[in-house]
Amino acid sequence: MIENAPELTGAPHGRLVQGRGTEAETLLEAGVKEAVGLVAGTDDDTNNLSIIMTAKELNPKLFVVMRQNRQINDPIVQAVAADMVMHPSLIIANRIRVLLGTPMLYDFVRLILNQDDTWACQLVSRISALVNRHAPEIWEVSFTQDDTHAICLAVHRGAQVNISKLITDPRDRSRQLRCIPLMLVRQDRRILLPDPSLCIQRDDQLLFCGSPSSRNSMEWTLQNEHALSYILTGEARPQGWIWRWLRRREVV
Repeated sequence: MIENAPELTGAPHGRLVQGRGTEAETLLEAGVKEAVGLVAGTDDDTNNLSIIMTAKELNPKLFVVMRQNRQINDPIVQAVAADMVMHPSLIIANRIRVLLGTPMLYDFVRLILNQDDTWACQLVSRISALVNRHAPEIWEVSFTQDDTHAICLAVHRGAQVNISKLITDPRDRSRQLRCIPLMLVRQDRRILLPDPSLCIQRDDQLLFCGSPSSRNSMEWTLQNEHALSYILTGEARPQGWIWRWLRRREVV
């Protein structure tokens, strides 16, 4: 850690080098030649650019993260070719967007902080297997009459609809959709990685993670009675009165 005014910002635990980081001497004292990465995170873009350029001269293999404070500096920031650029204003905006769009995700992230590294690594491996190189899709499902008509109707009629049925492909019930349930909210309870055998109840909420195509396929199961019936029974019922009439004639 390099800090010019630790008495103002607060000295971190561990080793501290006092300075701005723009000077080669300070960077060398901090061990830049042996470092793998560097984060230039001051509130001044000029200093951050200077830190990166000086550090790369001393160690060209550095992985560099830069904090960009002003959008007007885009051209020069792009020229320095940092591996990652962080915009404080965009981070705040994205946090607000997540809270508005998927409020369950905030609760999920807060709860998984209490899990150990083994649990986290297993979850990351499962997600990586679902989406390969693409970013996963995150979506919420609320089991209400408007949002999940077919499921609520089936539950009202006494059917047992568990989570494994929700992640079944409505085109081929022998296949699973490329998604996993991350969290179930039931009244005041929050269940991480709920068991697929757990049955759905009215007003439950589920947080899913997976491929965009899986999300689209799941919509058929949630809203279409015939798609759900096929998943539950294995029978593809004909739709429309003409097809039902023809089906009855075949039976006769």
